[in-house]
Parts: sequence; structure tokens; C-alpha cells
Amino acid sequence: MRAVVVGSGAGSLASALRLRALGHEVDVLEACPDPGGRARTFSLHGHAFDAGPTVITAPWLFDELFELFGERRADSIEFLPCDPWYRLSYADGSEMDLVPSVERQEAQISKLSPQDAKNYRAFLEHSKRLYEVGYEELGDADFTSITSMLSMVPKLFKLGGFSTLWRHTARYFSDRRVRQAFSLQPLLVGGNPLSTTSIYGLIHAMERKGGIWFAKGGTSALIHHLIALGERHGIRFHYDHKVVSLTTDTSGKVTSVEAAHRGEQVTIPCDLAVWGGDPRGLYSTLGSQRLSLTERIRQRTVASSMGLYVLYFKTKRSYPNLAHHTIVLSERWEGLLNDIFKGTRLPKDPSLYLHRPAATDPSMRVNDGELFYVLAPVPHLGNYDGWKFDAPRFKDTVIKILEDRLMPGLSSELVFGEAVDPRYFRDALMSPLGAGFSIAPLLSQSAWFRFHNRMDRIPNLYLCGAGVHPGGGLPGVVTSAKVIERMVTRDFPSVHPYQASISEIAARSVA
Repeated sequence: MRAVVVGSGAGSLASALRLRALGHEVDVLEACPDPGGRARTFSLHGHAFDAGPTVITAPWLFDELFELFGERRADSIEFLPCDPWYRLSYADGSEMDLVPSVERQEAQISKLSPQDAKNYRAFLEHSKRLYEVGYEELGDADFTSITSMLSMVPKLFKLGGFSTLWRHTARYFSDRRVRQAFSLQPLLVGGNPLSTTSIYGLIHAMERKGGIWFAKGGTSALIHHLIALGERHGIRFHYDHKVVSLTTDTSGKVTSVEAAHRGEQVTIPCDLAVWGGDPRGLYSTLGSQRLSLTERIRQRTVASSMGLYVLYFKTKRSYPNLAHHTIVLSERWEGLLNDIFKGTRLPKDPSLYLHRPAATDPSMRVNDGELFYVLAPVPHLGNYDGWKFDAPRFKDTVIKILEDRLMPGLSSELVFGEAVDPRYFRDALMSPLGAGFSIAPLLSQSAWFRFHNRMDRIPNLYLCGAGVHPGGGLPGVVTSAKVIERMVTRDFPSVHPYQASISEIAARSVA
């Protein structure tokens, strides 16, 4: 059987590898000239920057991909532990670290609120139960039928899963700063802590279970090693191939994928296809006549995640006291979140996420300064689209906050600073409204209510990535490939699992 996978982001690569391990011939089509999707590499003024994700929070998911082919991930790329995981910098001048040890975490919380520190273990136990149900039981479940969702309702109701995460933290913590520390995780997958279900409290339990890691050389290095793994085992990659149409036969099945490549149309026949881009892009490509009524309604009513502004910059000197990951929190919380998710203008006081890779990975150091990126959540383009005029001003705002809060003298220490905003996500990554994480992780857009992992009326067309179950972030998109693997195994039972040839084994040993 021949499979075509659209996109080369983490979810698409995981899907391609799992399909190959099942025994399918696999072609990967990527619209950009380079791989990675949101995790691609930017080369700026002779320096390489991770364009998107910077942390690994479920390392076993990547270990599994190498193990499918009898290989060890550690033989290809090293994961370096981050400690602290994150440093939170509050507007009142206080700080708190999120750290690997439970005892150390209690000590960190105690700096802000001794009483809340006493409640941390109870909060963690609740998070573990949410993880057991929300991820271990349901993370790779098939929610193409509404009945498949009903069995989870009593469990989630018992765990308080229908409350918001912000309200959930109030059950355990009284200090607003501590509540912020343990409710900001949905922002990592495009969600608003004020409206995202408390199920996303499972993220902290996942972090506690697997730790937080940095791929040596950056997340983009991990992407390239996954591609090399696929190439060693026969996956074919085609760049500058933008999908323009999918052909279906009289039974409704996909028979080929058509892509534009350097002014020409290329047709690749297939027995099944996997779409790794935003589901709304697929729906538009297919046309409403090939969508079910449910899919047409979902396409019209779905809510997007927020947008992202990311500034990549180099300084003349190093800032050795900065942690690898620092979250600079604004004095506002509810008001700022409302501005980000519902507002029609840029916030004047954005919260920021600062990434300093050299803190963990010595290979990321440069001799004449240091490399950073800083990210600010902002409204998506459906709510605000004035970047043509306001981008320079917002850059100045971000730099000033960093200068005032973390990096003294930054404005005079900058060598360069290059930014992307939601227009990049719309134009280069084809994300509707420039959304940074596809659709928002709301309860009304979860499980069966989310875009399905398989089309309703096209039985051999599957979907992976941030817009489908289980959701955004590296763990979510890589897990979506496991959902597809389960479906394809059931739908194509006669395909024999892949076994490496003698030449492939030899190539692997040389690598």
C-alpha cells in the first residue's frame, strides 16, 4: 500500500514513520523548501534558531519512533535535562522556579506562600488522576463516533474536568502567583487558562512523569534526525510541494494527491493519505461537497487559538544568570488574557516567554554574544490585523520589558532582532487567522467535538497535528500519529509490517 503524508512537522513525521513501520510505502509532501513546519529552522545572519517548539515533555514518544525500526533515539540525538524547568518572573519582583524534584518544588512554592506549599502534593495527585484518564486512557483514542466519547464523561465529571483550570487551581492554592504558575500550561498549547478545562492540568503531571528536556542542537535537530530515520528506511521526502487537490473515486476514497512544484503539477497515486496541516485547509481543499454536515458545521463555527509574536535576537554579551526558560508575567492576568483571546488591539503589557538555549546546551553558545528568542501571545488575525503598522512598536515594547525585568542594557546590547507575527503563521504555515496552535483547546472542541482524525465521508483520509485529537504541543501532535496508526492497522489489516533490508541495516550501522 502507498501512503502520502502532507506536511513535515512533528505530527506528520511521526505519522510517516508509524505508517512505514506498518509496511506502507510512504511519500511526504512539504510545501516549504525545508522541513519541520512550526519546528523548522531559521537561519538569521549566519545563526540557526529553532523557529518554534523548544522543549520536550514526553521523551518516550520520540523513543518509540526509533524503536519501531530497532534503533535507539539516544544513538542519534541526546536529550539534555532542563533544571529549572521554567523560571517565573512576577511583576512584583518575586520569582518562582518549576523544578524536577517534588521537595524542591514545595520549597519554591513556600517562598511565595508556605500554606500553598502544603497543598502542592494534593494538587499533584489530582493532576496525576487527570493524566491517567485524559492522556493514558484517552490520548490516542478514536473519537470519530460520538458514542466513543460518552464513556469518559462520568470519569471527567468525578475529577472536576468540566471546571476551568484557573478555577481548579483555587481548590488548592490561595496565592494568585502560585495559581498562575500551575494554570499557565494551556498557553503552551494555545489555550486560555480562564476558559480551558481543568483536564489540561494533566500537563503538569506529564512534566512530572517525564521531565522537561532540550534536544541537543535544538528541536530542529530532532526534526532532522527523524527525517534521517525515515530516509534510512525508505520514506521519500518531497519539498516545495504544495498540495492543491486530492482526487477521490466513485466510492469516495482518495486515489491521488496533486501538488504544485516549481510551476508544474505533480500527481502521486495513493491508497491512503494523511493530512498534517490545519484541518480547515484540508476542508477548503476538498470543497463542501465532500464534507459531512457535521464537518461543514465544525468548519464554520470552530474557534482559533491565539496568535504568536516571536522575536529572534542576538546580544553582544552573555546573560549567564538567566534560566533556559523564563516566563515574564505581566501585572495583569485576567485582563491580559481577555485581550489576547478576545481583544482587538495589541496588549501594551504582554507576558513573555524567553528562551536561552545556551543555558542547557553548550553547543548553542556563540563566541561573541548569545542567542535568544522571546515569544508573546497576541490576538489572532481575526481579532487584530494591524501588524503592518504596529510591528515596530510592539518590538520596542517587548525589548523594553526584557530590559526592565531581566536583561539590563538590552537595547544597547542588541546585535540584531528579527521577528515573525501571526502573518507568518497564516502565509508560510497556512494556519487560518495566523493561529499559533490551530484551534483552541476548549471543552466544546475536544474529543468528538474536535476535528476528527479521519474524514467522515472519505474513509482512507486521515488527519494528524494540532487541530485534531488530542491537540496541540509536541506531545499532542506526536500522539495524534498513534491514533492514525491504530485506525490504519484496523482499516488495512493485510499489510505486512516493515522489515529492514540488508542494505538498510548496513546504512543504519554506518549512520
